[in-house]
Order: sequence, then C-alpha cells, then structure tokens
Amino acid sequence: MKKILLVTICCLAALTACTIDTYEKGDGEYSNVQGDFALLHANSAKMIDYVELDDGERLNLKEPMAKQWVNKADTFYRSVLFYKKNGDLIEVVSAVQVSEMNILSADTLKKRKIEVKTDPLKLESVWVSKNKQYMNASIYLKTGSTTDETAIHLLGLVADSLYRNADNSIVLCLRLLHDQGGMPEYYSVNTYFSLPLRSLPVDSIRLTVNTYEGEVTKSLSIR
Repeated sequence: MKKILLVTICCLAALTACTIDTYEKGDGEYSNVQGDFALLHANSAKMIDYVELDDGERLNLKEPMAKQWVNKADTFYRSVLFYKKNGDLIEVVSAVQVSEMNILSADTLKKRKIEVKTDPLKLESVWVSKNKQYMNASIYLKTGSTTDETAIHLLGLVADSLYRNADNSIVLCLRLLHDQGGMPEYYSVNTYFSLPLRSLPVDSIRLTVNTYEGEVTKSLSIR
C-alpha cells in the first residue's frame, strides 16, 4: 500500500496525499480535459459547488460534488483539478486534495525537538500561481509496500534566512525538509504541495531542495 503523508510541521497536522488520477489522451472521451490548480468551495452541505482557478476564473460545477476529504462547510480546499468545460460550467473528472504548507523557523524546530532531515527526492517543478497567491511544487517521492505501520514520508518547509537586496527587495530563503521515514524506495510517486503567499511580506523566494542529483535552489518572484 502506498503511504505518503504531507505534514505542515508547524501544527503537526498530517494530510494524505494521493496521486493524480490518470486518463487516456488523444481523441477519446477525455481529449478535452483540462488540468489546473484551484480552490474548491464547499457549500453548507459540504458539497463542492464552484471552483476558483489560479488564473482568477470562477467556474460552477454542473452538479455539486462530494469528496471524502471535504469535512467542513463553507470552506475552500486546495486541489489539482481535471475537468471538462462547457461555458462557465464544468464536469469534474478528477479532484485531488493538495496540502497547504506552512513555514517554520529553525529556532521553532529546535524548541519543538523536531529532527531536521533533508532526505533526497525528485523535484519536477516549482512555480508561482498566476494570481500570485501560491507557490506550487511537483515532486516525486520513492516509496513501496511495507508492513511497518509507522513508516511515513514527512515533508515541511523551514525558513533558513531573510535578507534585503541593494534595491530594497526582500528575499526569503526556504528549505524543503523530507524524512523518508522508513519507507522503502522501490518506485516513485508524484505528489504536490502549495505554499500560501498572501501573508508573506517578501518580494521573492529561494527554495532549496535536496535531490538525488544534489541540492537544487530555485528563485521565484512572488510580486
């Protein structure tokens, strides 16, 4: 059984991360399927009734949709969404919850006695959403079947430093933490996470990730 947990370390809340449902490409039933990161709105009945895409477009669902991970009414959920569009209505093909990460300082990690690990993973891509509200990342984690119930992947973000450039722009340096957690490394599974940007008083982010090819640093303007 595949087990991948994304942890926003600052609150120690674990969210199950699933792989994206696949579909046939080409001229078949799903040839007009689009894929986007989005916020899914749950109505008073805990049903998804509309979505807000990262480009700012709002789309209503043809029919309200229930998801197992939707457990609060009148709430937005971060998701990777595959859908078929007809005007301002959509038919959802697949919706997978995406973990929203938080940032910790190194001092907080030390006080909470959280072990800092940067076990390698594969970084596919990292980018800022069109509406500048999120930094998104696509990664691959190596995993496999195990009978060890305590084996889990743990991910988190820690702030390494903050500095000001000569032009007065502020840069936040982040590091992606990863604990392999005793999981076997038989094959790779794709998963995603998002970092909310709206409350960060900085102009750019430098994200450092330990990969199987060594450390990689990505610089992103968020303004």
